[in-house]
Amino acid sequence: MLFARPQKALSRVTVRRLILLFTALLMVLSIVALPAGAVGTNEAYAESEFLRLLNQRRAGLNLSPLAPYWDLVDDARNHSRFQSEGRCADGERICHNPALGSVTTDWYALGENVGVGFDPETLDRAFWASPSHQANIVGNYNYAGVGVVIRDDGAMYVTVIFMRGPEGLPPTVPDEATGAGYVFPTGADRVGLYNRARGLWTLDGGASSFYYGVPSDLPIACDWDGDGDTTVGLYRSTSGYLYLRNTNTFGVADVAIFYGIPEDVPLCGDWNGDGLETIGVFRPSNATFYLRNSNSLGSADTEIRFGKTGDIPLAGDWFGSGHDSVALYRTGNGMLYLSDGRDRLGNVIALPRTDFLPSDRFVVGDWDADGADTLGYHRPSTGEFRLLLDHGPDPETITISLGPTGSTGVAGDWS
Repeated sequence: MLFARPQKALSRVTVRRLILLFTALLMVLSIVALPAGAVGTNEAYAESEFLRLLNQRRAGLNLSPLAPYWDLVDDARNHSRFQSEGRCADGERICHNPALGSVTTDWYALGENVGVGFDPETLDRAFWASPSHQANIVGNYNYAGVGVVIRDDGAMYVTVIFMRGPEGLPPTVPDEATGAGYVFPTGADRVGLYNRARGLWTLDGGASSFYYGVPSDLPIACDWDGDGDTTVGLYRSTSGYLYLRNTNTFGVADVAIFYGIPEDVPLCGDWNGDGLETIGVFRPSNATFYLRNSNSLGSADTEIRFGKTGDIPLAGDWFGSGHDSVALYRTGNGMLYLSDGRDRLGNVIALPRTDFLPSDRFVVGDWDADGADTLGYHRPSTGEFRLLLDHGPDPETITISLGPTGSTGVAGDWS
């Protein structure tokens, strides 16, 4: 059901029509056959997929994306667990939370969708096909909390709580969002954000914010001129051009280089240890890195055949050796492959990483200023960044919250 109340600035309480969200369409999902691979689906991944699909629906209508809010996520998970345990009244398989209005505070409007099925895509289609569920998906909200519980028999229970409320509410519990008080030491890399839809960069915790780019551009950031400061760049896949800035300000590119083809993934690093970070691309169709030792027009100085189609390319100084090397993350087996070969492949170390989800977006940086780069990742389902301080199987992790799910993470020393 949908609850609504006016903003606090209004003096007269208004009542909106209650919308019944429990429909026969979703109940049909409870009797469909279990698809291959559905058993064991990760709940966190399913939550991320639900939020992605929901915001994809809204984007198609030019509506703003819904940001995750931790207080809604917590209650959505609790209600999905309540349903999965068969605790709905009168033997019903799914039910609404009769106390929805008390799940959080400072709300202007609340709504709830509930369902049961076996995969996010099928449930998303069912929600969209139901007028009452669709009304919430496209409603005047700015936050959502998705909670998924998957039973041993593969049944996936989902609760989505929609909310309109004050801006700036955090996706993670406030004490967790600060990284447990972590202070980035001098010289450490920090996370920045690039909003591809708007071409807006937000760096150094919001200290620097400027427009640079168009919606199709892919972000990249390195020290292009060797002055010790990381600055922004863009790869425009439609033209194969890289546009590099030597300051983190609005303006035209200081360097424009034709380098690559539409399928390429941009990356950068100090490939030869000369102190200058330069361009490179990874070409998925032939699993090859093309690296250049100057930020100028020309062919690759080094070609490295490494990995296979579908791998996620990375670059960093993984072992504190004074030069950057390429790496890959393989989603199919959850393995991270780090090379130490400078401008060649060299030795490759394979590390299992069971903490990543397919929807995670990677960033690379030296988070503790020890001279070695490690991974970080942005999890769209929560809007948080998790920065790993070592390559071990159970690394110390910093968790921070910086911005909306529609932004892409970049890393650098923005000083």
